[in-house]
Amino acid sequence: MKYKQATRESGFIICAALLLGFSYTFVTGKGFFASFKAAAVVHLGATGLAPSPINLAEAKMLFDTDGALFVDARHYFDFRRGHIKSAVNIPLSEFDSRQKTIAGLPRGKVLVVYCDESECNSSVELAAKLYEDGIGGVRIFFGGWQDWMNNKLPTESSQ
Repeated sequence: MKYKQATRESGFIICAALLLGFSYTFVTGKGFFASFKAAAVVHLGATGLAPSPINLAEAKMLFDTDGALFVDARHYFDFRRGHIKSAVNIPLSEFDSRQKTIAGLPRGKVLVVYCDESECNSSVELAAKLYEDGIGGVRIFFGGWQDWMNNKLPTESSQ
């Protein structure tokens, strides 16, 4: 009798763990769902969808296929010291004064907004402002500059 109850409870715990695990990997785009989400980003392109997060693998794929324009939300000083190759700089603090640059952003391309790292919220805020201005196809690369640099991906500096 106790074995039946223990087996039932173990089964419930395993099912709950699987459900939580798959939910986590789906939301974060890691593991099992990584390639699915990366393909969806490319397929959707620049649409009117709200900004959504991408991981390093998705950012690299968009970079390698020239499928996106990278937008650096950091201050100009940091951008000059180093940034993702070919990125444009629109510091969050200068959003209002950069309207000419924003108006010139390509409308048919995915925009990947990033800042220093996952702890930095400037990319999220800039992505939201771009979306509010009617720019679709905005993605947020939370790993940002640090993740890109740590993985020795293409960079450049303006110094």
